[in-house]
Parts: sequence; structure tokens; C-alpha cells
Amino acid sequence: MYGEKHDLHHEFPEFEAEIRHLKMNNGHFARFFTEYDEVDDELMRIQQGIETPSDDYIEELKKKRLFLKDEMYFMLLKYRRKQKKKEIKKERKRLKQKSKD
Repeated sequence: MYGEKHDLHHEFPEFEAEIRHLKMNNGHFARFFTEYDEVDDELMRIQQGIETPSDDYIEELKKKRLFLKDEMYFMLLKYRRKQKKKEIKKERKRLKQKSKD
């Protein structure tokens, strides 16, 4: 849609903390994030009429943006799952210790 924000924070508001963490601690995610922002900015300039490339080029940019978004989404899910496993393990350890006391 014309003028719609597609930055990752708007696309996945429920992953705000995870996005922040992965940008700072995961080089692969950070590179994808930067590339995604660059592609999204270019598409925004095209929508605003600042740039006028071919339709084929625009479609390639949209496909690239979608690919990057999908990859980062799976990275976010994987990180969240890993964090939940740590929480569960910690809780089990706490309960086990409590039952010993």
C-alpha cells in the first residue's frame, strides 16, 4: 500500500525487545536488518515518485524485502523459543531446589 510503513518495528511490534537484542548481539540479524531498511527506504522513495525505476526492478525489491523479512521473522521466533526454554529450565531448577528444602 502507498506510504505504508514496512520497517521491522511496525511489521513485528510484538518482537520489539527481541529485535533490539538481536540487532545488538547477532551480526547476521544486524546485516539483514540494515539491508531490509535500505530496501524499504528505496521502495518508499519509489512510491513517493522520487525515483522511477522499471516495474521489474520494483518487483525484485519487493521480493528481496519479503525474503529478508521472512528470514528475520524466523530468527526472531528461534530466539524467542530459546529464551522460553531458558526460562522453563530455570523454573524447573527453582522448583527442584524448593522441593529439596
